[in-house]
Amino acid sequence: MTEKNYLTTLNTRPFLYAETKIVATFLHQGKKHEEILKQIMRENLFQLNSSDRTMRFFSEILKRLDELDVFLFNQLLFSDEQTSKAILFYAILKKDQLLYEWMREVVWEKFLVLDWYLNKEETKAFFKRKAEDNQTIANWTTETKQLLMDAYHRLLEEVDMAVIDGEELQLQRPAIDYDLRRYLIERKEKEIVEVILGELMD
Repeated sequence: MTEKNYLTTLNTRPFLYAETKIVATFLHQGKKHEEILKQIMRENLFQLNSSDRTMRFFSEILKRLDELDVFLFNQLLFSDEQTSKAILFYAILKKDQLLYEWMREVVWEKFLVLDWYLNKEETKAFFKRKAEDNQTIANWTTETKQLLMDAYHRLLEEVDMAVIDGEELQLQRPAIDYDLRRYLIERKEKEIVEVILGELMD
């Protein structure tokens, strides 16, 4: 079986948009990592009851922000909310191979044929295919896979690429600022940008 570095990070460290904005704001102010973490824990800015969970959120957020160049970092902070969310989604896609493959093989394919509905069975079928080719996924428990499927669907809603419609998600392309859209198309990874925009780029 082919082995890839597939992650279940989204099960325990989800989109974290508000928390990411907090950390990015402190970094923009020139604060050091240790100083930021102390302030977050002292003021409970993540609104968590566990210091261990706070540290894990903080560590994950730093990894995601490391995926952004200076332009995208500033756009994350100062763009409209939907554009800012798209940038965070880009960062997550950069570091989460399985999420990217789901977006590419399931969601993006639907965008291309103008099929605007996604259900859990389609995502379950994706996981089943991947488990046949990857021992890591095959070894995950049913609960782990179910939690991750839920996390993927919830992420699409949080990034404004879907709305809940009964038992399904109704997909929609994100409304991204024109300057960011152009920057992504001209400067960033074609395959990732395509799934964010829901389009086929020449």
